[in-house]
Amino acid sequence: MDTNARLQSFKIILHFLLCVVLIGCSIDSPLEGSFTSPVPKSDSSQDSDTGDTLRILATMENQSSIIDEYQKKFPDRAVLWDYATGDAFLQKLGATPAPDLVIAGNELLSIISGFDLFEDVGIGPYHAGELIQKKWFNGLTLTPFQSIDGQSLIAIPKDFPMEGTFYRADILKEYGFPSDPEELGEFMEHPDNWILLAETLKSHDIGVIGYTHDVLNMAAAGYGYFDHYGNYARNTENLVPYASLMLDIERKGLDSNWNMWDDKGQQAIRDSKLVMLYMGEWGWDLIKQWDPDHYGQWKFTRPPFNAYWANGGFFFSIMKASPNKSAAWEYVQLSMEMEGPYRESLTGWKWHPDVRNHWSSPLAVKAEEIWSKQLQNLINTDISGSHLLQTMETKTLEELGNDLKILNGLFNLSNRTDVNHE
Repeated sequence: MDTNARLQSFKIILHFLLCVVLIGCSIDSPLEGSFTSPVPKSDSSQDSDTGDTLRILATMENQSSIIDEYQKKFPDRAVLWDYATGDAFLQKLGATPAPDLVIAGNELLSIISGFDLFEDVGIGPYHAGELIQKKWFNGLTLTPFQSIDGQSLIAIPKDFPMEGTFYRADILKEYGFPSDPEELGEFMEHPDNWILLAETLKSHDIGVIGYTHDVLNMAAAGYGYFDHYGNYARNTENLVPYASLMLDIERKGLDSNWNMWDDKGQQAIRDSKLVMLYMGEWGWDLIKQWDPDHYGQWKFTRPPFNAYWANGGFFFSIMKASPNKSAAWEYVQLSMEMEGPYRESLTGWKWHPDVRNHWSSPLAVKAEEIWSKQLQNLINTDISGSHLLQTMETKTLEELGNDLKILNGLFNLSNRTDVNHE
Protein backbone atom coordinates (compact mmCIF):
# COMPACT_ATOMS: atom_id res chain seq x y z
CA MET A 1 0.00 0.00 0.00
CA ASP A 2 1.49 3.40 -0.98
CA THR A 3 1.83 6.34 1.41
CA ASN A 4 -1.25 8.17 0.15
CA ALA A 5 -3.42 5.07 0.53
CA ARG A 6 -2.09 4.45 4.05
CA LEU A 7 -2.80 8.02 5.08
CA GLN A 8 -6.24 7.89 3.52
CA SER A 9 -7.01 4.68 5.42
CA PHE A 10 -5.87 6.20 8.69
CA LYS A 11 -7.75 9.42 7.99
CA ILE A 12 -10.93 7.37 7.66
CA ILE A 13 -10.31 5.97 11.14
CA LEU A 14 -9.61 9.44 12.50
CA HIS A 15 -12.66 10.82 10.74
CA PHE A 16 -14.80 8.24 12.50
CA LEU A 17 -13.19 9.12 15.81
CA LEU A 18 -13.86 12.80 15.22
CA CYS A 19 -17.46 12.17 14.19
CA VAL A 20 -18.12 10.10 17.30
CA VAL A 21 -16.53 12.72 19.53
CA LEU A 22 -18.42 15.54 17.85
CA ILE A 23 -21.70 13.69 18.34
CA GLY A 24 -20.93 13.85 22.05
CA CYS A 25 -20.27 17.59 22.09
CA SER A 26 -23.32 18.15 24.27
CA ILE A 27 -21.18 16.96 27.17
CA ASP A 28 -18.70 19.73 26.35
CA SER A 29 -15.73 17.47 25.69
CA PRO A 30 -12.88 19.71 24.47
CA LEU A 31 -11.16 18.64 21.26
CA GLU A 32 -7.96 20.59 21.95
CA GLY A 33 -4.85 18.71 22.97
CA SER A 34 -6.14 15.15 23.10
CA PHE A 35 -9.20 13.11 22.32
CA THR A 36 -8.94 11.80 25.84
CA SER A 37 -8.67 15.04 27.78
CA PRO A 38 -10.69 15.16 31.02
CA VAL A 39 -14.37 16.01 30.79
CA PRO A 40 -15.35 19.35 32.34
CA LYS A 41 -17.79 19.14 35.22
CA SER A 42 -21.29 18.63 33.88
CA ASP A 43 -24.20 20.80 34.88
CA SER A 44 -26.73 19.33 37.31
CA SER A 45 -29.14 18.16 34.62
CA GLN A 46 -26.39 16.14 32.96
CA ASP A 47 -24.84 14.86 36.17
CA SER A 48 -28.00 13.39 37.66
CA ASP A 49 -29.84 10.25 36.63
CA THR A 50 -32.94 11.44 34.82
CA GLY A 51 -34.02 8.30 32.97
CA ASP A 52 -35.80 5.20 34.20
CA THR A 53 -34.19 2.96 31.55
CA LEU A 54 -30.64 1.64 31.68
CA ARG A 55 -29.43 1.38 28.10
CA ILE A 56 -26.76 -1.29 27.56
CA LEU A 57 -24.91 -1.66 24.26
CA ALA A 58 -23.20 -5.05 24.16
CA THR A 59 -21.33 -7.40 21.85
CA MET A 60 -22.62 -10.35 23.91
CA GLU A 61 -26.10 -11.76 24.42
CA ASN A 62 -27.86 -10.47 27.51
CA GLN A 63 -27.25 -12.14 30.84
CA SER A 64 -30.77 -12.66 32.11
CA SER A 65 -29.76 -13.76 35.62
CA ILE A 66 -27.89 -10.50 36.27
CA ILE A 67 -30.62 -8.38 34.69
CA ASP A 68 -33.27 -10.14 36.78
CA GLU A 69 -31.32 -9.53 39.98
CA TYR A 70 -30.69 -5.92 38.99
CA GLN A 71 -34.39 -5.30 38.43
CA LYS A 72 -35.24 -6.94 41.74
CA LYS A 73 -32.89 -4.48 43.40
CA PHE A 74 -34.12 -1.52 41.33
CA PRO A 75 -37.72 -2.39 40.37
CA ASP A 76 -38.44 1.04 38.88
CA ARG A 77 -35.69 0.70 36.27
CA ALA A 78 -36.05 -0.99 32.92
CA VAL A 79 -33.03 -2.49 31.17
CA LEU A 80 -32.76 -2.11 27.40
CA TRP A 81 -30.12 -4.49 26.02
CA ASP A 82 -28.92 -3.65 22.50
CA TYR A 83 -26.81 -6.43 20.97
CA ALA A 84 -24.52 -5.34 18.13
CA THR A 85 -21.18 -6.36 16.63
CA GLY A 86 -18.70 -5.04 14.07
CA ASP A 87 -19.37 -1.71 12.42
CA ALA A 88 -22.90 -1.61 13.83
CA PHE A 89 -21.49 -1.64 17.36
CA LEU A 90 -19.03 1.18 16.60
CA GLN A 91 -21.75 3.30 15.01
CA LYS A 92 -24.05 2.83 17.97
CA LEU A 93 -21.40 4.23 20.28
CA GLY A 94 -22.25 7.61 18.74
CA ALA A 95 -26.02 7.16 18.69
CA THR A 96 -28.58 9.46 20.32
CA PRO A 97 -29.61 8.73 22.97
CA ALA A 98 -26.23 7.40 23.97
CA PRO A 99 -25.99 4.03 25.67
CA ASP A 100 -25.35 4.27 29.39
CA LEU A 101 -23.15 1.21 29.64
CA VAL A 102 -21.02 -0.65 27.09
CA ILE A 103 -20.15 -4.34 27.44
CA ALA A 104 -17.75 -5.46 24.72
CA GLY A 105 -15.15 -8.10 23.95
CA ASN A 106 -11.62 -7.49 25.24
CA GLU A 107 -10.39 -7.61 21.63
CA LEU A 108 -11.97 -4.16 21.15
CA LEU A 109 -9.90 -2.48 23.88
CA SER A 110 -7.30 -1.27 21.38
CA ILE A 111 -9.92 0.16 19.03
CA ILE A 112 -11.73 2.17 21.72
CA SER A 113 -8.57 3.39 23.44
CA GLY A 114 -8.60 6.60 21.39
CA PHE A 115 -12.31 7.38 21.77
CA ASP A 116 -13.16 10.28 24.06
CA LEU A 117 -16.51 8.76 24.93
CA PHE A 118 -15.97 6.99 28.23
CA GLU A 119 -15.92 7.95 31.88
CA ASP A 120 -12.63 7.84 33.73
CA VAL A 121 -13.60 5.16 36.22
CA GLY A 122 -10.24 5.43 37.94
CA ILE A 123 -11.37 8.55 39.79
CA GLY A 124 -14.35 9.33 42.01
CA PRO A 125 -17.04 8.37 42.45
CA TYR A 126 -15.90 5.03 41.00
CA HIS A 127 -12.27 4.39 42.08
CA ALA A 128 -12.42 1.23 39.99
CA GLY A 129 -8.64 0.79 39.75
CA GLU A 130 -8.38 -0.32 43.35
CA LEU A 131 -11.41 -2.60 42.97
CA ILE A 132 -9.94 -4.23 39.87
CA GLN A 133 -6.57 -4.90 41.43
CA LYS A 134 -7.56 -5.78 44.99
CA LYS A 135 -11.10 -7.18 44.87
CA TRP A 136 -12.43 -8.14 41.47
CA PHE A 137 -9.12 -9.49 40.18
CA ASN A 138 -5.84 -10.51 41.73
CA GLY A 139 -3.31 -7.73 41.10
CA LEU A 140 -4.16 -7.49 37.40
CA THR A 141 -2.41 -4.69 35.49
CA LEU A 142 -4.60 -1.72 34.57
CA THR A 143 -2.70 -0.78 31.40
CA PRO A 144 -4.90 -2.61 28.85
CA PHE A 145 -7.92 -0.72 30.15
CA GLN A 146 -6.47 2.79 29.94
CA SER A 147 -7.00 5.43 27.29
CA ILE A 148 -4.24 5.66 24.73
CA ASP A 149 -2.62 8.63 26.50
CA GLY A 150 -2.59 6.75 29.80
CA GLN A 151 -4.51 9.50 31.58
CA SER A 152 -7.84 7.72 32.09
CA LEU A 153 -9.09 4.30 33.09
CA ILE A 154 -11.85 3.86 30.52
CA ALA A 155 -12.72 0.18 30.95
CA ILE A 156 -13.29 -2.38 33.68
CA PRO A 157 -12.58 -6.04 32.87
CA LYS A 158 -15.77 -8.07 33.28
CA ASP A 159 -13.73 -11.22 33.00
CA PHE A 160 -10.17 -11.98 31.96
CA PRO A 161 -9.97 -15.68 31.01
CA MET A 162 -6.32 -16.60 31.06
CA GLU A 163 -4.68 -18.40 28.16
CA GLY A 164 -3.34 -21.79 29.18
CA THR A 165 -2.32 -25.28 28.11
CA PHE A 166 -4.79 -28.17 28.01
CA TYR A 167 -2.89 -31.44 27.85
CA ARG A 168 -3.30 -35.20 28.05
CA ALA A 169 -1.63 -36.00 31.37
CA ASP A 170 -1.65 -39.75 30.75
CA ILE A 171 0.27 -39.47 27.49
CA LEU A 172 2.87 -37.06 28.84
CA LYS A 173 3.43 -39.39 31.79
CA GLU A 174 3.77 -42.38 29.44
CA TYR A 175 6.67 -40.71 27.64
CA GLY A 176 8.45 -39.55 30.78
CA PHE A 177 7.31 -35.92 31.01
CA PRO A 178 5.69 -34.14 33.97
CA SER A 179 1.95 -34.77 34.23
CA ASP A 180 1.24 -32.61 37.28
CA PRO A 181 -0.01 -29.14 36.18
CA GLU A 182 2.44 -27.17 38.31
CA GLU A 183 5.40 -29.35 37.40
CA LEU A 184 4.58 -29.21 33.70
CA GLY A 185 4.12 -25.43 33.81
CA GLU A 186 7.56 -25.06 35.36
CA PHE A 187 9.05 -27.50 32.83
CA MET A 188 7.64 -25.53 29.88
CA GLU A 189 9.13 -22.24 31.04
CA HIS A 190 12.33 -23.15 29.17
CA PRO A 191 12.41 -23.39 25.34
CA ASP A 192 14.89 -26.31 25.45
CA ASN A 193 12.48 -28.37 27.55
CA TRP A 194 9.54 -27.55 25.33
CA ILE A 195 11.33 -28.57 22.13
CA LEU A 196 12.49 -31.82 23.79
CA LEU A 197 8.84 -32.56 24.54
CA ALA A 198 7.85 -31.72 20.96
CA GLU A 199 10.63 -33.83 19.44
CA THR A 200 9.95 -36.86 21.63
CA LEU A 201 6.23 -36.96 20.99
CA LYS A 202 6.63 -36.19 17.30
CA SER A 203 8.82 -39.29 16.98
CA HIS A 204 5.72 -41.24 18.05
CA ASP A 205 3.46 -39.33 15.61
CA ILE A 206 1.96 -37.22 18.40
CA GLY A 207 1.65 -33.45 18.08
CA VAL A 208 1.92 -30.75 20.74
CA ILE A 209 1.55 -27.72 18.45
CA GLY A 210 -0.77 -27.11 15.51
CA TYR A 211 1.25 -24.68 13.40
CA THR A 212 4.81 -23.44 13.72
CA HIS A 213 3.89 -19.76 14.04
CA ASP A 214 1.77 -20.58 17.10
CA VAL A 215 4.99 -20.74 19.14
CA LEU A 216 5.98 -17.10 18.66
CA ASN A 217 2.36 -15.95 18.75
CA MET A 218 1.98 -17.50 22.21
CA ALA A 219 5.23 -16.04 23.50
CA ALA A 220 4.45 -12.54 22.21
CA ALA A 221 0.74 -12.40 23.08
CA GLY A 222 1.18 -10.33 26.23
CA TYR A 223 3.44 -7.74 24.64
CA GLY A 224 1.00 -5.77 22.52
CA TYR A 225 2.46 -4.03 19.47
CA PHE A 226 3.39 -0.60 20.82
CA ASP A 227 4.68 0.61 24.16
CA HIS A 228 3.33 3.53 26.20
CA TYR A 229 5.41 5.97 24.12
CA GLY A 230 4.07 4.64 20.82
CA ASN A 231 7.27 2.71 19.97
CA TYR A 232 7.16 -0.75 18.42
CA ALA A 233 7.24 -3.28 21.27
CA ARG A 234 7.87 -6.72 19.77
CA ASN A 235 11.52 -6.45 18.74
CA THR A 236 12.96 -7.29 22.13
CA GLU A 237 15.70 -9.59 23.38
CA ASN A 238 13.13 -11.37 25.52
CA LEU A 239 11.38 -12.69 22.40
CA VAL A 240 14.50 -13.75 20.49
CA PRO A 241 14.69 -17.24 22.06
CA TYR A 242 11.08 -17.92 21.04
CA ALA A 243 11.57 -16.63 17.50
CA SER A 244 14.58 -18.96 17.28
CA LEU A 245 12.54 -21.82 18.75
CA MET A 246 9.81 -21.29 16.18
CA LEU A 247 12.32 -21.41 13.33
CA ASP A 248 13.91 -24.55 14.79
CA ILE A 249 10.49 -26.24 14.96
CA GLU A 250 9.87 -25.35 11.33
CA ARG A 251 13.22 -26.74 10.19
CA LYS A 252 12.68 -29.97 12.13
CA GLY A 253 9.05 -30.34 11.00
CA LEU A 254 7.71 -30.64 14.56
CA ASP A 255 4.37 -28.96 13.94
CA SER A 256 1.36 -31.24 13.47
CA ASN A 257 -0.54 -29.10 10.94
CA TRP A 258 -3.75 -29.95 12.76
CA ASN A 259 -6.25 -27.22 13.54
CA MET A 260 -8.24 -27.95 16.67
CA TRP A 261 -11.13 -25.89 15.29
CA ASP A 262 -11.83 -28.13 12.29
CA ASP A 263 -13.07 -31.72 11.95
CA LYS A 264 -9.66 -33.21 11.15
CA GLY A 265 -8.05 -31.55 14.13
CA GLN A 266 -10.80 -32.71 16.46
CA GLN A 267 -10.48 -36.24 15.15
CA ALA A 268 -6.74 -36.05 15.88
CA ILE A 269 -7.62 -35.02 19.43
CA ARG A 270 -9.92 -38.03 19.82
CA ASP A 271 -7.27 -40.29 18.33
CA SER A 272 -4.70 -39.05 20.88
CA LYS A 273 -2.58 -37.57 18.07
CA LEU A 274 -2.90 -33.93 19.20
CA VAL A 275 -2.37 -33.83 22.94
CA MET A 276 -1.72 -30.17 23.75
CA LEU A 277 -4.18 -27.36 23.07
CA TYR A 278 -3.68 -23.68 23.83
CA MET A 279 -6.79 -21.63 24.61
CA GLY A 280 -8.61 -19.77 27.37
CA GLU A 281 -9.91 -21.27 30.57
CA TRP A 282 -13.32 -21.53 28.93
CA GLY A 283 -11.97 -24.49 26.92
CA TRP A 284 -13.16 -27.24 29.29
CA ASP A 285 -16.58 -27.41 27.66
CA LEU A 286 -14.93 -27.81 24.25
CA ILE A 287 -12.67 -30.58 25.52
CA LYS A 288 -15.74 -32.43 26.78
CA GLN A 289 -17.39 -31.98 23.39
CA TRP A 290 -14.36 -32.91 21.29
CA ASP A 291 -12.96 -35.81 23.34
CA PRO A 292 -15.56 -37.18 25.76
CA ASP A 293 -13.88 -40.60 26.00
CA HIS A 294 -10.64 -39.10 27.38
CA TYR A 295 -12.09 -36.12 29.22
CA GLY A 296 -10.81 -37.34 32.58
CA GLN A 297 -7.23 -37.49 31.28
CA TRP A 298 -7.11 -33.83 30.25
CA LYS A 299 -5.56 -31.29 32.63
CA PHE A 300 -4.87 -27.54 32.48
CA THR A 301 -1.77 -25.52 33.31
CA ARG A 302 -0.23 -22.16 32.49
CA PRO A 303 0.92 -21.38 28.93
CA PRO A 304 4.43 -22.28 27.78
CA PHE A 305 7.22 -19.78 28.45
CA ASN A 306 5.20 -18.03 31.21
CA ALA A 307 3.46 -16.12 28.41
CA TYR A 308 0.57 -14.90 30.52
CA TRP A 309 -2.28 -13.20 28.69
CA ALA A 310 -6.05 -13.42 28.27
CA ASN A 311 -7.94 -15.29 25.59
CA GLY A 312 -11.40 -13.76 25.22
CA GLY A 313 -13.42 -12.04 27.90
CA PHE A 314 -15.36 -8.77 28.10
CA PHE A 315 -15.11 -5.31 29.62
CA PHE A 316 -17.46 -2.59 30.89
CA SER A 317 -17.29 1.10 29.94
CA ILE A 318 -19.59 3.85 31.17
CA MET A 319 -20.44 6.50 28.59
CA LYS A 320 -19.67 10.14 29.35
CA ALA A 321 -22.91 11.17 27.62
CA SER A 322 -25.04 8.91 29.79
CA PRO A 323 -27.62 10.59 32.03
CA ASN A 324 -27.67 7.37 34.09
CA LYS A 325 -24.06 6.95 35.14
CA SER A 326 -24.84 5.85 38.69
CA ALA A 327 -27.35 3.27 37.40
CA ALA A 328 -24.69 1.96 35.02
CA TRP A 329 -22.13 1.79 37.84
CA GLU A 330 -24.60 -0.08 40.05
CA TYR A 331 -25.06 -2.63 37.28
CA VAL A 332 -21.29 -3.07 36.98
CA GLN A 333 -20.90 -3.56 40.73
CA LEU A 334 -23.75 -6.08 40.88
CA SER A 335 -22.40 -8.05 37.93
CA MET A 336 -18.90 -8.17 39.40
CA GLU A 337 -20.29 -9.28 42.77
CA MET A 338 -22.47 -12.03 41.30
CA GLU A 339 -19.69 -13.44 39.10
CA GLY A 340 -16.95 -13.05 41.73
CA PRO A 341 -17.02 -16.64 43.06
CA TYR A 342 -16.65 -18.00 39.52
CA ARG A 343 -13.70 -15.71 38.70
CA GLU A 344 -11.91 -16.64 41.91
CA SER A 345 -12.45 -20.36 41.26
CA LEU A 346 -10.49 -20.28 38.01
CA THR A 347 -6.95 -21.62 37.84
CA GLY A 348 -5.79 -18.42 36.16
CA TRP A 349 -6.80 -16.27 39.14
CA LYS A 350 -3.35 -16.81 40.65
CA TRP A 351 -1.65 -15.82 37.40
CA HIS A 352 -3.07 -12.26 37.29
CA PRO A 353 -0.03 -10.60 38.93
CA ASP A 354 2.19 -12.03 36.17
CA VAL A 355 0.32 -10.43 33.26
CA ARG A 356 2.60 -7.92 31.53
CA ASN A 357 1.78 -4.26 31.09
CA HIS A 358 0.05 -4.09 27.71
CA TRP A 359 -0.78 -0.73 26.15
CA SER A 360 -3.68 -0.42 23.75
CA SER A 361 -3.44 1.33 20.39
CA PRO A 362 -5.95 1.90 17.58
CA LEU A 363 -3.23 0.68 15.20
CA ALA A 364 -2.90 -2.72 16.87
CA VAL A 365 -5.38 -4.38 14.52
CA LYS A 366 -3.41 -3.32 11.45
CA ALA A 367 -0.13 -4.20 13.16
CA GLU A 368 -1.42 -7.71 13.81
CA GLU A 369 -2.27 -8.15 10.13
CA ILE A 370 1.29 -7.17 9.21
CA TRP A 371 2.73 -9.46 11.91
CA SER A 372 0.75 -12.47 10.66
CA LYS A 373 1.65 -11.84 7.04
CA GLN A 374 5.35 -11.42 7.78
CA LEU A 375 5.44 -14.58 9.89
CA GLN A 376 4.12 -16.55 6.93
CA ASN A 377 6.65 -14.93 4.61
CA LEU A 378 9.69 -15.40 6.85
CA ILE A 379 9.11 -18.72 8.54
CA ASN A 380 10.65 -20.78 5.72
CA THR A 381 13.67 -18.53 5.18
CA ASP A 382 17.23 -19.05 6.40
CA ILE A 383 17.12 -16.36 9.05
CA SER A 384 17.97 -16.01 12.73
CA GLY A 385 15.42 -15.24 15.43
CA SER A 386 16.82 -11.77 16.06
CA HIS A 387 16.89 -11.00 12.32
CA LEU A 388 13.29 -12.17 11.97
CA LEU A 389 12.11 -9.82 14.72
CA GLN A 390 14.08 -6.92 13.25
CA THR A 391 12.64 -7.57 9.79
CA MET A 392 9.12 -7.65 11.20
CA GLU A 393 9.66 -4.33 12.97
CA THR A 394 11.06 -2.79 9.78
CA LYS A 395 8.08 -3.98 7.73
CA THR A 396 5.60 -2.76 10.35
CA LEU A 397 7.14 0.71 10.52
CA GLU A 398 7.30 0.88 6.72
CA GLU A 399 3.57 0.30 6.51
CA LEU A 400 2.47 2.18 9.62
CA GLY A 401 5.23 4.78 10.03
CA ASN A 402 3.24 7.79 8.87
CA ASP A 403 0.15 6.62 10.72
CA LEU A 404 2.19 6.26 13.91
CA LYS A 405 3.54 9.78 13.53
CA ILE A 406 0.01 11.12 13.17
CA LEU A 407 -1.26 9.08 16.09
CA ASN A 408 1.65 9.93 18.37
CA GLY A 409 1.28 13.60 17.51
CA LEU A 410 -2.44 13.59 18.24
CA PHE A 411 -2.00 11.95 21.61
CA ASN A 412 1.41 13.41 22.48
CA LEU A 413 2.64 9.92 23.37
CA SER A 414 6.28 11.00 23.55
CA ASN A 415 5.43 12.86 26.76
CA ARG A 416 3.03 10.26 28.07
CA THR A 417 2.90 9.43 31.77
CA ASP A 418 0.69 6.72 33.24
CA VAL A 419 -1.77 7.66 35.93
CA ASN A 420 -2.03 5.52 39.04
CA HIS A 421 -5.75 5.23 39.67
CA GLU A 422 -5.58 3.36 42.93
